[in-house]
Amino acid sequence: MRKILHIVFTLITVALFSQPLIANFNYQLNISSSYIWRGFDLNPTQKMVLQPSVDYSFGKSGLALNLWGSFSFVNRETNEIDLTLSYTIKAAKNISFKAGFIHYGYYFAENFSFENNTSHEFFITAGLPNTITHPTLTVFYDFTNGDGFYFQLETGHSITITQSVQTELSASLGYNGGQWLAEGVDPGFSDLNIGLAVSLEYKNWIITPYANYTFVLLDALGNDNFFWFGISVGFTKASSHTPN
Repeated sequence: MRKILHIVFTLITVALFSQPLIANFNYQLNISSSYIWRGFDLNPTQKMVLQPSVDYSFGKSGLALNLWGSFSFVNRETNEIDLTLSYTIKAAKNISFKAGFIHYGYYFAENFSFENNTSHEFFITAGLPNTITHPTLTVFYDFTNGDGFYFQLETGHSITITQSVQTELSASLGYNGGQWLAEGVDPGFSDLNIGLAVSLEYKNWIITPYANYTFVLLDALGNDNFFWFGISVGFTKASSHTPN
């Protein structure tokens, strides 16, 4: 764990002091009817959650940090705080690559310990951003408590209604290669998700109502499908910073 933190600190330091930066901050707050993640209901019985996040990009370095949380209205044991470091790789014009590291923290668990109540993933994403449905394939590997792979294929299409109103249709298919599954459970396709969102932009603000339906495909995750919805409020701010 110390080696991982050292690598993360080194990457951030290099990005901060190697070039002038335009620091881009993105703030977002989601209010969602449920917390459905890779086919799992992480706030059981589909209770409402509050999910704030902050993104910070290090200029044109390709590095970005995200701090994200999920807070239950009924059960603080399910509360979660995650930290993601990602790097967008410059590649061919019509292909995008991103790699990163995610720290999952369940800090509100009773008798919390880093060994039992945190987990860590590496991921890599490849996409075709200039196509009409901009598909992406992401491979996640949890090397601690989740202990396994998860593959996600995503696609979507945006429809511009007016200059400030846009509709996004999305779909994703997940394959669980053993991640967070009980011993002896066979891997397989785990979840199919379809979504509809409408974004309303005003200056630096974006308000997005959304609705999703998750088909659970793996028996080990349960037999229930999930309809969940919410609203997202986002704010973007940019500021210049030149290292000494």
